[in-house]
Amino acid sequence: MTYCAISRCNKKIECKDYNLCLVHIRELNSTNFPSTIQLKSPQNLTTHLIEIPRGTSEFSSTEQKFLDDWVKENTQGLRVDAIYNILLPQSIVANYKTYRAGVESRGNFKSLGLQEGNERLLYHGTDHDCAVIYAAVMQRLCKSNNCAGCGILMNSFNISKVGINKQGRTFQRLGQGLYFTPFSSKAHFYGHKGAKPHPNESGRTCRMMFMTKVVLGKAWQPNRVDQNCRSPPSGFDSTWGRKGTCPHGGAVLNYEEYAVY
Repeated sequence: MTYCAISRCNKKIECKDYNLCLVHIRELNSTNFPSTIQLKSPQNLTTHLIEIPRGTSEFSSTEQKFLDDWVKENTQGLRVDAIYNILLPQSIVANYKTYRAGVESRGNFKSLGLQEGNERLLYHGTDHDCAVIYAAVMQRLCKSNNCAGCGILMNSFNISKVGINKQGRTFQRLGQGLYFTPFSSKAHFYGHKGAKPHPNESGRTCRMMFMTKVVLGKAWQPNRVDQNCRSPPSGFDSTWGRKGTCPHGGAVLNYEEYAVY
C-alpha cells in the first residue's frame, strides 16, 4: 500500500503501523477520525475499522491472497463480501512492536532474509455473535463479552481466552496457545459456529476471519501431541505443527498450523 488507508485520501503513507497519512494519524485519537466502525473497549480504548472499497487494488490483492491460500478442494460458492483494515489502540500496537523487537534481537531473523522477528501474515478463524454484514451496514458491532470476534477487535489476541469457543472443542493439539495457519480454508473451519445468515441471499452464510501479522521467531517442531503445553521449550518462540505430524486418535495434522503462547 502506497496511499493512506482512508478512502478518497490520496496522500502518501507516513505511518506504516496504521497505513495512514500525517493528517489522519493526527486525527486517530479524535472523534473526527473517519473510520467505518468504531469499537470502544471496557478500558476506554478505541479500535477503528476501515472498510476497503471493492474495486481498489488493496481489496483485489487481499481477496486474491485469501483465494490463493484456500487449499481445500471441491469448495463451491466461495467469495469475499467485505474487507476491513483494523486499527488497534496505540498501546496494543506498541506492546506488539516491543515484543517483536525482543524476538528479533534474540534470533537476528532479518539477517536471514526474513521479516523482523520472523513475522508472518497468517489466518485465524473464530466464533462471533455479531451478524457481520448487518453490523457493517449499521456501522457498529455487538461488543459482547461472549463475542470472540469483538474481543479480538477491541483487545487483540488474549491468551486468557484460549479454549473458550462455541464448538465445545477442548482438544488443543499444540497446547494452550493461540492458533494461526497459512491456509484460509483451515481457518475458515474454526469459524463455522459463528456463521450468520446473509441478509440478501437465502441459504448463504457469512463468517469472520482475521488475516493478521504473527511473530513466530524460532519455531519448535514437535512430533507428538501435547495438550498441556503452555510454552515452547527454552530457546523457542512458537510451536509449528507440520503436516503429517502430531497424531491423535489415528489422525495427523492435515494442514500446518502455528501456536504462540
